[in-house]
Amino acid sequence: MKSMKIMLAMVMGTLLVAACLPEPLPVGDIPKLQPKIVVSSQIIPTQGLVVLITKSIGALDAGRDSDPEALLAQIVINNAKVTLQSSNQVDTLVNLGNGLYGGLTFDLADGATYTLHVVTDSLGEVTASSQVKLRVPFQSANASVYSNGYDSLASIDYSLNDPAGKNYYMINVQRFSRTQDVNSLLSPRIFTRLKEDTDFDGQYFQEEFKVFFQDYSVGDTVAVFLSNINKDYYDFMKLRNDNRYNIADFASEPTNYPTNVNGGYGFFNLHVPDVRLFVLK
Repeated sequence: MKSMKIMLAMVMGTLLVAACLPEPLPVGDIPKLQPKIVVSSQIIPTQGLVVLITKSIGALDAGRDSDPEALLAQIVINNAKVTLQSSNQVDTLVNLGNGLYGGLTFDLADGATYTLHVVTDSLGEVTASSQVKLRVPFQSANASVYSNGYDSLASIDYSLNDPAGKNYYMINVQRFSRTQDVNSLLSPRIFTRLKEDTDFDGQYFQEEFKVFFQDYSVGDTVAVFLSNINKDYYDFMKLRNDNRYNIADFASEPTNYPTNVNGGYGFFNLHVPDVRLFVLK
């Protein structure tokens, strides 16, 4: 149960990546967009699917001085009915609290397509479909502290065997803590690296990269995730990655972001990450 809570906290951190907004300008008479349902999802290895259901809010409704707990309480939807349908089965996800829903009773099959259906009293309903991607694990992975004389960064060295055919990868790096609080969940502390296999299709691939924009120290524990994702989600994450330090991409109205959620925002995806934990040396 403790490990489930830890993984749920990490999932919320992954799903709630957001950055500080600039001070709002004194403007008025701007029509306010109606809030819509926002969907995010993550498969936790050995635990199953977790879906985060929130609602969008106006860009002027959240800023650098927003109280994280108040903002979280404002956007999560705790009274939704969430189901996942395959070609021959429908399962209702369990309300886990804080806008999280999970607890599938059947296994997800590689290559199969599933449809998510979310129904709420106040915001109506949305649907989204996604195909389960083939899981690609690390062939090797390591994390250590790298100092350039000015900053103390995390250095990630990993390798993988790329399956034949076009593949898109997402590598997430995040501090791991048994006592993560709401402030950490609503801060831009999750580093995401995106990689497509244009130059190594069907081959062994290895690279090393540095985790920027935050300091690390010897003894810190980090979690490194490797996920094989579909192209649409890759494009969504690339755009969000490019803007992560400019706008509150999760809390505000993401009208310029691609989405596969019919009638809402966000992205429903089914990929199984390989997760490794490291104590930095």
